[in-house]
Amino acid sequence: MLRYLKALHHWPTLLAYAKSGRMSGGKDAALRAACDWLLHAQDDNGGYRHSYHLLYGWQPAYPETTGYIIPSLLNAAAVLNDDRLIISARNALQWLQSIQAPDGSFADLNGRPQVFDTGQILIGLNHVAEHCPDWPPVTDAQLRAARWLAGVQEADGSFKKFAYNSRPHTYYSRVGAAMIKTGMLLQDDAIHQGGLRNIDWVLQQQDPFGFFGFSSFDDNPPFLHTLVYILEGLLDAYHLSGRQDILDAAVYNAGHFLNSKSDHDLLRSQYHEDFSIANPHICTTGLVQWAGVCCRLAEILNEPRYREEARNSLRYIVAHQVLSKDPNINGALTGSLPVTGNYLRMAFPNWGMKFFIDSLLLPEVV
Repeated sequence: MLRYLKALHHWPTLLAYAKSGRMSGGKDAALRAACDWLLHAQDDNGGYRHSYHLLYGWQPAYPETTGYIIPSLLNAAAVLNDDRLIISARNALQWLQSIQAPDGSFADLNGRPQVFDTGQILIGLNHVAEHCPDWPPVTDAQLRAARWLAGVQEADGSFKKFAYNSRPHTYYSRVGAAMIKTGMLLQDDAIHQGGLRNIDWVLQQQDPFGFFGFSSFDDNPPFLHTLVYILEGLLDAYHLSGRQDILDAAVYNAGHFLNSKSDHDLLRSQYHEDFSIANPHICTTGLVQWAGVCCRLAEILNEPRYREEARNSLRYIVAHQVLSKDPNINGALTGSLPVTGNYLRMAFPNWGMKFFIDSLLLPEVV
């Protein structure tokens, strides 16, 4: 009953979304609107709220995504010359440091320590350590988080303890890459090697056709969001290590996705292991991540098809950025298209905006 009453309270925003238009004005306008929405999404404690739900309003501040939003806002601040974004990122960092557990881990919204959440926050800590020398040092937070990750890692390089649904996931490649980076920054070989072991485990899960096993949250077909997470982690690991086998695995997987669709079509929400579509909706977050990966691959491989794919995907997303008088949704992106799709149904997740900003900051994508 309480949830139903809360839904009634937010009906004006639902009506505003029904009447909303779409942003126009190109890449810079899209970037500014996306950053403004994240500033609006920031809680008083400094964390960025998980999402705005059309029926239930704002959800609590989310440590995991707050961690990796920090680099995005700092990068955007340099392009937009907007000090508000720097202040926002610094406030977010202070909140994260205040909630880190004594053992170095970070918890999910239910208060449970999580490997993935800790790894994504480590991405933010690494960025601050490398690019913000005038900020208070984050070395202790980095070291404790990374050592906790190494301490709960399986011998084969995967993560099961404190993993989502207590099962290994290949999209934890983003955790492995973050550990590699921390090991390099802190000159800690144990952390560095732990990250590489995770990446090696991920590579071992790729089947002969290029698909990565253990790529879903659960037993359902994986969303594009987690499928591209794998590629992001592998490309980060390749950038840090220079290992050709990591790049080859990423290219083999991405190439199958690129070839699985007709020209000017878009990747869809969920996929089977044979790269066939399991859900024809659009996972907006995954698609904007895919645009970023394609842009990175175009630069690495000098392959025009990837650059064109990045442009087509991002243009579609830009065309669906919400224009509304309601600040809760103005400049935002739905989790799915249509908004009733399976991924973050009826909601606007903050991490979708993070990856939208990242892709908009890449060269020649729109």
